[in-house]
Amino acid sequence: MRVLGVDPGLTATGYGVVEACGDDMRPLLTGTVRPPSKDPLPERLATIYTQIGALIASYQPRVVAVEEVYLARNAPSAMLTAQVLGVVKLAACGCRLRSYAPREVKKWVCGTGSAPKEQMMGMMAHLLGVASLPSDHAADALAVALCALMDGRP
Repeated sequence: MRVLGVDPGLTATGYGVVEACGDDMRPLLTGTVRPPSKDPLPERLATIYTQIGALIASYQPRVVAVEEVYLARNAPSAMLTAQVLGVVKLAACGCRLRSYAPREVKKWVCGTGSAPKEQMMGMMAHLLGVASLPSDHAADALAVALCALMDGRP
């Protein structure tokens, strides 16, 4: 089964495609969409939508898994991230969609919902057998994809 994981963000949207064959999981692609910060909001959202849509068309994942918005203390930032999440879900139309809270992803991958970024990146590199990952956003996207592979829902 092939899964596209997405960590939505307006300045950086991480993505990772993971394929599972039995117990073997391997990353096929990972990276980050970084729309130009000088572009107006609609164009930045369109960039994310277009690039995620192209990944879906190219890799044809069975599932698209996304990390849900974490509100914390910055509501305006969370609202922008929610808009990115919306365009990612729109791009995923026609695919099975799975959503995971950030603490849930950390618990699946590291065993605790309060794992720091460094621990998440290290575990993802270990689990996927890679030396390093390009960014914390890409690592989070791969972690979301692994959650979709491990949770057993069709």
